[in-house]
Amino acid sequence: MTIDAGIDDLNLYGATLAVDATEIAAARGTPERDIRRLKLLRRSLAPAFEDPVTLAVNAARPLVADAAGPGAFELLLVATESGVDYGKPLSSYVHKYLGLPQRCRNVEVKHACYAGTAALQMATAWVRSGAARGKKALVVMTDMARRLFGDPAEPAEGAAAVALTVAASPRVLALEPRSGYASREVYDVTRPTPTLERANAGLSLGAYLDLLEAVWAQYREGLGDGATLEGHFQRLAYHTPIVPLVEKAHRILVESEREDATAEEIAASFERLVAPSLRHCREVGNIYSGSLYAALAGHLSAPAPALAPGARIGLYSYGSGSCAELFGGLVGEAAREVVAARRIGERLAERRPASFAEYEACVVENERAQTLADYEPDRDAPRGLYEAAYRGRDLLVLESVRDHYRSYVWS
Repeated sequence: MTIDAGIDDLNLYGATLAVDATEIAAARGTPERDIRRLKLLRRSLAPAFEDPVTLAVNAARPLVADAAGPGAFELLLVATESGVDYGKPLSSYVHKYLGLPQRCRNVEVKHACYAGTAALQMATAWVRSGAARGKKALVVMTDMARRLFGDPAEPAEGAAAVALTVAASPRVLALEPRSGYASREVYDVTRPTPTLERANAGLSLGAYLDLLEAVWAQYREGLGDGATLEGHFQRLAYHTPIVPLVEKAHRILVESEREDATAEEIAASFERLVAPSLRHCREVGNIYSGSLYAALAGHLSAPAPALAPGARIGLYSYGSGSCAELFGGLVGEAAREVVAARRIGERLAERRPASFAEYEACVVENERAQTLADYEPDRDAPRGLYEAAYRGRDLLVLESVRDHYRSYVWS
């Protein structure tokens, strides 16, 4: 018997600060038209007393509480390219501060922005296999951009975490077994040291689009000659580092079926299938492993038109290096209510606007917090943020680093 499995709950935590993309562009002398082309509003920013661990825990904790507590879980997978150690898994900290049981596997998963999908597929296979025995898996995707001062990608990179619970009879999205996937070694994006992040933009965008064509062709096998993109999917969510790339990706898929499709027809298809997914992506920027699932949350929380239960959402995941996958899921009966309860849009709107000077200071301090052997963050930087957004709210914050060991406390 095949066990129905997939996403049972979903949350996005975008920290407590946001910097306007136009402020960064103006300070760097970037033409305003370039920011308009990116269609980005803001990027999430974390103070130095937050890091990939706190982002992950703060995203996941409400899901754990609502899943009958920590004892409901026996598998924790944390996807990140922002790990705080080359050996000790970030997931071990997440396991500890979420209070998950000792009988629980925890693993850190790395494959650039594809890692979240790899973790989700592994968790889903575990549930489908029957090994879960009624327990759930927790998948968390947590990432922070490194210092990118003056880089063309700077205004578009963010910091946030997405948490998913994976279970049988999922309320949000039942994942279908059909999948197209492909890999190819490409040196398009790298983080060779704890502080350095570099990208070959042209190579990365080309690999993203090349693998999209490969996985779409593979996915279509067996669907039947009459199957069409819009006939099969009611919505599409793409890994969204920047909106123009997603627009180009969708154009490629439409033109693969209809070479004579007009620009107006392609734009209309994008508005129907893809545009609702951008709601949160435009507010947080590129959040790496969680970007695709921020897009999924956008679809499930879009005000109108609402997705009906049983509607099929296609998901395209890409990770530099590279690996890509296209798969689908069916919207659950309670999906809209479950995602709405997380108040993702409202909490993103509550983030405090950071000035350009505060933004630069946070980036520099975050770098120190994640590289120094001994470190203690200043909770009054930015001034007043801790008192307004953390104190008494039971959010996890970094207390100190001593001989590289990180300690955390609840606010």
